[in-house]
Amino acid sequence: MKLFKNLFNADNSKGQNSGEGFNTMTKTDFESFQDLVELHAGLSFEKQLIFGDVIGSYSWNLDMQKGKIFFGPLEFPIQIIGSLAFGSQSWMWGWANTQSGMPENLLLQSHQLKNIGQQKNIKEFTEGHFNVEEGFEHKMGMMACGLFQAKSYYCANYGQGTLVVTIDDPEIPMVDLEKSEKVFTSFPQLIGAVDLNHKKTFLNYLIDRDFKLKVSENKIEAIRNNIMVMAEFDELDRLTALNGNT
Repeated sequence: MKLFKNLFNADNSKGQNSGEGFNTMTKTDFESFQDLVELHAGLSFEKQLIFGDVIGSYSWNLDMQKGKIFFGPLEFPIQIIGSLAFGSQSWMWGWANTQSGMPENLLLQSHQLKNIGQQKNIKEFTEGHFNVEEGFEHKMGMMACGLFQAKSYYCANYGQGTLVVTIDDPEIPMVDLEKSEKVFTSFPQLIGAVDLNHKKTFLNYLIDRDFKLKVSENKIEAIRNNIMVMAEFDELDRLTALNGNT
């Protein structure tokens, strides 16, 4: 997870034909936590690159009563998702951390995720405290950032662990969908840092970026504003080639 530390501390889609074999596709439903991560990781990672430029090298400070995180002169409202303890490598949801005194108005999204877990039988959303693999906090942040359409997430390292929050503020620039060439640099960085199904994640990323798509067993072709993207995958859905014109 060195990349994240440096920066910040599916084929059965339905679509409407748009001509020349390319379709406007929509995302499929999710059945698991990993599905949700792969639905949102692509665009969320690009949001993080933007947010990293906004906050620069400023360290963070948190004011729970104000419900804000501060980076030097910058301040942003937050929602608390949960926290990761380094010693035990375990995750605790904000809604489950009853001893911390976190204000309930900062736990709205955390509770919403618990409700989703109960509705969809997703154990990661309903168990208050459990052991996790390395990088789980970033998967959680990317998932929440995308699901709630936030501008970014942040992993606030407090020494013994890290607090995962989402941030939504109009002062943070949105992803510029006109800069389609970003996919060529952003996606390889993402899959180099996080364990994901490359093909599913890339497909959802292109859908978020309003590409028209043509999908086959081992290839995804996409086009938007005369930018052509061609990605090839092996039998395990791992990216083997990413080409196109910029």
